[in-house]
Amino acid sequence: MKVLVAMDEFNGIISSYQANRYVEEAVASQIEKADIVQVPLFNGRHELMDSVFLWQSGTKYRMTTHDADMQEVEAVYGITDSGMTVIEGNLFLKGQKPINERTSYGLGEVIADALENDATHIVISLGGMGSFDGGAGMLQALGAKFYDDEAQEIDLRQGSYKLKYIRKIDISGLEPKLNNVRFQLMSDFDSKIYGKNSEIMQTYETYGITRENAAEIDNLIWYLSEMFKSELKLVLGPVQRGGAGGGIAAVLNALYNAEIMTSHELVDQITHLDALIAQADLIIFGEGINEADQILETTTVRLAELATKYNKPSIAICATDDKFDLFESIGVTAMFNTFIEMPESFTDFKMGIQIRHYTVQAIKLLKTQFDENK
Repeated sequence: MKVLVAMDEFNGIISSYQANRYVEEAVASQIEKADIVQVPLFNGRHELMDSVFLWQSGTKYRMTTHDADMQEVEAVYGITDSGMTVIEGNLFLKGQKPINERTSYGLGEVIADALENDATHIVISLGGMGSFDGGAGMLQALGAKFYDDEAQEIDLRQGSYKLKYIRKIDISGLEPKLNNVRFQLMSDFDSKIYGKNSEIMQTYETYGITRENAAEIDNLIWYLSEMFKSELKLVLGPVQRGGAGGGIAAVLNALYNAEIMTSHELVDQITHLDALIAQADLIIFGEGINEADQILETTTVRLAELATKYNKPSIAICATDDKFDLFESIGVTAMFNTFIEMPESFTDFKMGIQIRHYTVQAIKLLKTQFDENK
């Protein structure tokens, strides 16, 4: 019996990898000689690097870069044997300074290092990063120059508050290798680069700032986009999900035709989910993504749809009422909700045991049904 196991994270309590292991052990205890295939999942904010390297082999590189506060930190990125470079921005681009003093410069440094290692296909997870400078700091690290009205170079490492001084943008010094790179940017958050639907205007409360402070930052990024329009003839505003990474998505899309994709699209690309589910006899999946994170569409929704498409028995273990109701409407065989209300704190061990328990009970019920059909 082929069993596909694909658990996403549970609100930072337990990782996709850990949840999969608990489910795998539960399946093995109930189904003799089960052929279990684990699919590690990720989203725009968590687990991209670990999940890809569980699925594919490759090399990880360590380097010294800068966080959003321009403090030196260690960054790790990976290049798979198939040539995919994986950069998870939230692992190193964090900050404690006021948001208008943070920069994306460190991301540019990591990209530059990857180019030195002959990267030609770069996947960047943009969720959960700490900078909101429209990617200006990143571009400076890659060779772009910004000038004020006195033709003095502006240092965007100092943060987004410097954006208002820009009068000229010179991208002639950008690393030429960038022109040969296929960029894929991962974001599960629907935002534009500026305006009421920008990332900062939708999330400012999570950063502990006022709406007025957020509007000031939003205006700075709007001004940068206007400079791109007048100086480079590039329009950033209409780019769908262009606000990801504080505007990095729109900038890389405009300059290098970067593809902006959701996590489930990338999971499909890497794992070929459609084929895996078509071949499976049972699918066990689930998640505990907090709805307040405003994730567009997690991979578990795709799993539910495919299980229904191929008429496969499926078990969903989730931690939010919204997903429970959604999975039921799609046609999932059975749903188990681990919490009536998501707790503020819960240990990974307790979460794992709870996931294992639901899996065991669900399989026992399914086995009873199988016996009746003999």
